[in-house]
This record gives sequence, C-alpha cells and structure tokens, in this order.
Amino acid sequence: MVVVCFSAAFLAVVLATRTHVYLTQYCRTVLWIAVIALMYNLVCRGYMMWYHPRWWFITDKLSQLIQIFVLFPCTTLLFLRYMPSSLGRRLLHFGLFLAIYSAFELVLVISHEIEYYHGWAFGWSILLDSCMLFVMWLHEQNWRLSLGFCGLVTSLFLAWFHVPFDT
Repeated sequence: MVVVCFSAAFLAVVLATRTHVYLTQYCRTVLWIAVIALMYNLVCRGYMMWYHPRWWFITDKLSQLIQIFVLFPCTTLLFLRYMPSSLGRRLLHFGLFLAIYSAFELVLVISHEIEYYHGWAFGWSILLDSCMLFVMWLHEQNWRLSLGFCGLVTSLFLAWFHVPFDT
C-alpha cells in the first residue's frame, strides 16, 4: 500500500507541476532507470534482496512494476527538471530527494511492507538510492560515463551479495 501511495503522490506532483511535458527531454534517462530496475528483477530473480509481501491484490511483482513504470519515471522527471545550477544547491537537491526516499523506505520497514534477504538492510537501500539519484544526474550529463558507473556498481553489489547467475 505504501508503494502505491508514494507512487501516486509522485505522479500527482508531476501532473500538478506540469513536469510531465519534459518527458521527451528526459526520455533517455527515464528509460535508462527503468532498464536498470528491470535488470535487477531479471538478474536477481530467485535471489531477491528485498521483497514486498502481498497486500490485498498488490503482489511483489505488481509493486515492482508500479515502481518501475510510475515511481522511478516520476522521480527522474522531478529530480532532473528541478536540478539547480549551483553546486551547493545541487547537493541540497540531492539530499532532499535522498531524504524523501529514505523516509519512504523507513515507512516500508515500519509498516512491514518490505522484507530484506541475503544480507540486504535499510542502509544498503539508502546507498542504492544514492547511486540511483547520481545515475540520473550522470546519465543526463554523459550517458557513457553512466554506463561505466552502473557496470561498476552492479558488479560490486553482485559480488558483495554473492548473487548466483543460475537462478
């Protein structure tokens, strides 16, 4: 339920601020974030780091799809559309989005709408959210560097959590 409400809130903000008109400008980055999330679901199938227990008709798969196709695109649009030009304000902007995502994750933990496995924990989620926000910005600046950074971070996470490739 928290994922649905959080995604709906982000969608409402995107629509209210008319940020959706910038989708064509940021389309490549929106798609890149979706591809990364889908790759996680493919590579970690059978060895998930986190799981969203069933809530009424919202299954883990549906929860993941809502995040991939509603929450992450809305986050990307809002994050990039309102990115300030000065470094200090960029850091504050980054911190604001990280705080929002941290609060979201904390509500998921408190409400027992997320379960962690294979050594994953709240702190790892915050680190992953930091990487996601950085990738959004980096991909918009230089997509080639973003590919390399994603490859490096993905390799480190896969090795650290001993994700098997035969699942």
